Amino acid sequence: MKEFLEKRFKNRGIGFYLGCATAVLMLIFDIVYIAADFGDRTFTVLTFVLILLGAIAEIIYALLDIKLLDFIPVLSCALYGIAFGQLLMVGLETLSDVWNDVNFVGGNPTMAITFIVLFAIGTVAAIVAAFMKEDKNA
Repeated sequence: MKEFLEKRFKNRGIGFYLGCATAVLMLIFDIVYIAADFGDRTFTVLTFVLILLGAIAEIIYALLDIKLLDFIPVLSCALYGIAFGQLLMVGLETLSDVWNDVNFVGGNPTMAITFIVLFAIGTVAAIVAAFMKEDKNA
């Protein structure tokens, strides 16, 4: 196992490492996201599942050395982007209640802002990593 990981992670470019780090961070953000869900309107299962699928796909791509799977970083970006859009749709409704000083939609505005920022950072980092060099020799 040690030799496999050394071979897989040796001579890799910054894009590969940034993609791996982003996947792990998005997985952590996603676990915190679902752990903070108390049936609040700010949280949706769709957002959780899409982030989870994107992170798992990127981690699998990092561990498997199959050229056929070179599209997975872009797939992860698409999954993160769709999840981020879903979070914006629900989170901005919650924030509009705060801005308008009403309690129509409900939700937790602090958590909405927190996860909008975290998932935005992760999505942008994944997009940047997807278009950077994956190998030092390439």
